[in-house]
Amino acid sequence: MSQPAPAQRRSMRPLFQTILLDVAPPLVAYYGLRAMGVSEYAALLSATVLSGVRVVYGVVKSRRLDPFAVYLLLTFGLSLAVGLATTNPKLILIGNTLVNGIGGLLFLGSCVVGTPLTQVVGERFRPADEAAPTPEEARRRRRVHVLLSAMWGVGLLIEVAIRLVVISRLSVDAANGVNSAITLPVIGLLVLATVVIGRRAAAAAGPAPSTREQTDSPHS
Repeated sequence: MSQPAPAQRRSMRPLFQTILLDVAPPLVAYYGLRAMGVSEYAALLSATVLSGVRVVYGVVKSRRLDPFAVYLLLTFGLSLAVGLATTNPKLILIGNTLVNGIGGLLFLGSCVVGTPLTQVVGERFRPADEAAPTPEEARRRRRVHVLLSAMWGVGLLIEVAIRLVVISRLSVDAANGVNSAITLPVIGLLVLATVVIGRRAAAAAGPAPSTREQTDSPHS
């Protein structure tokens, strides 16, 4: 009974790696370019393009255009549009932050329309050979992901509000770094809460059907 936990921990590793790869390169690019004397605007635009390259690469590599991939492409497109629409670096920061707010709204909207976004993300890390859930399991899974998507939506909107306050009070260089420092713990807490809620839901649901069949089998 104690063996599934390590497997679950290993399954979360790709998600943490994805978060790190999404946040670190644009930040390094921005401050690297600033250290070379590049303007705030050019550094921000370059960081945005770098983020977009990462998104497009992920979509091409996975060879699938699911709702979450569409969400990532949409946020990149909007961020790039903001960067090209103004040369004011502070407005770019504000625009990119508001784009994240749209992401929070999409998480909330997915709770009532279509498939919850956290469920779409979860399917990306689910083994391809896993058996299809029963109707009851599918309904239970959806209820859990509605809760998780609502949590992510609210969490992202709170993060947006904090980031807007930071942008209004600090310089562009300082705000860009502080906002990244805010994003990492917020996302980390949301991921941790997702893991805890997911494991509790799995424990409450009991063992998978295949496990129950093996347990009840007279040959076990």
